[in-house]
Amino acid sequence: MEERERFKLLRIIDKHGGSVVVQLNDSYAPGIPDVQGQLLVHNDFVSGIHDTFVEPRDLAGWAHVLDEVAAGRNAVWREAARVAEIGIRLDWRENDHDRITVAIADQQTTRLTISLDVDRGWIDEQRVLLERLRAVWAHLLPAD
Repeated sequence: MEERERFKLLRIIDKHGGSVVVQLNDSYAPGIPDVQGQLLVHNDFVSGIHDTFVEPRDLAGWAHVLDEVAAGRNAVWREAARVAEIGIRLDWRENDHDRITVAIADQQTTRLTISLDVDRGWIDEQRVLLERLRAVWAHLLPAD
């Protein structure tokens, strides 16, 4: 049986193999992801997996974060929520790549920051993942 690629809301991978990914579990409905998933963080120093969930209403907040970072401003997704928040700071921009710091924090005691050197198109890649998820969850999203 062919294995499908899991749905991802974000997948930021740097030039040196570091990454931050939020991927969602498969649901019982083919082609529709579950709201439960994992937050995966990796670089040469640390690797971790944290169970999380993403609800359809979270997608608008993630779109806002992408807009803010594209405009050169820092932003936090799901700040003070029941699940891990993810903050993105744009450290600097050059012609073909950006240096960002991603901060992950839970509501207890854990906080992790990871710096990533990413190709300039990384925000567009995140928007593609976001739109794919919006399309499959369209029946669950509130009308504008």
